[in-house]
Amino acid sequence: MTSRRKLAQLAMALGLVLLSVGASAEVVDRTIAVVNHHLVTWSDLDEQMRFEALENVRPLNELGETDRRAAFDHVVEYRILRDQMQGIAPVEATEVDARVAEVRAIWKVEKDEAQWTATLERYGLTAAEVRWLVTNQLEILHFVEFQVRPLVRVSRTEVEEYYSNTLAPQVMAAGQAPAPLEQVEPKIRELLAEQKTNLEMTKWLENLKAQSKVQVLWDGVR
Repeated sequence: MTSRRKLAQLAMALGLVLLSVGASAEVVDRTIAVVNHHLVTWSDLDEQMRFEALENVRPLNELGETDRRAAFDHVVEYRILRDQMQGIAPVEATEVDARVAEVRAIWKVEKDEAQWTATLERYGLTAAEVRWLVTNQLEILHFVEFQVRPLVRVSRTEVEEYYSNTLAPQVMAAGQAPAPLEQVEPKIRELLAEQKTNLEMTKWLENLKAQSKVQVLWDGVR
């Protein structure tokens, strides 16, 4: 459950309702959507926005409506996907460590615990919250890849067409001679497979969303 401090930050970021009781005021977390019977609250959205801003080195005061809606879409997608993930093995701790290390490297605080803690405090996050968010992110990514990767095939013809129509012209335009196809074929296959996987992920996720019930209760994320 989000702490009173996080809810106070949420109120400043997204304008939560303050309820006055006598001479005191208390911040109340609010449901902003229902996704397949799962509640999405202001604090869920706020936490996701802060985490994505941290990952992308975006100052919180620069976040706007587009960022809020993008973060909301991600929270909704995560709720939908979690319903599909029964029995999926948890992500390894070493992979979580590696991803957290990548985020720290972006901020150039790989070995500076004090600076890392200060950075997280500026974003209203704790190390434990970041680790949970990274774990969730990786588990969902693994699940989607598990579902989609088997559908992806890259043919020899597609490799040859990419080499002839894209790679070779780009290399020659730079004044260099392209490497033989056989030498770069593995890299081309990897690139094309990644592109196809992303497309399949998008289609698969859109299909899941179409089958899901999403009730939005706040106009700010419509």
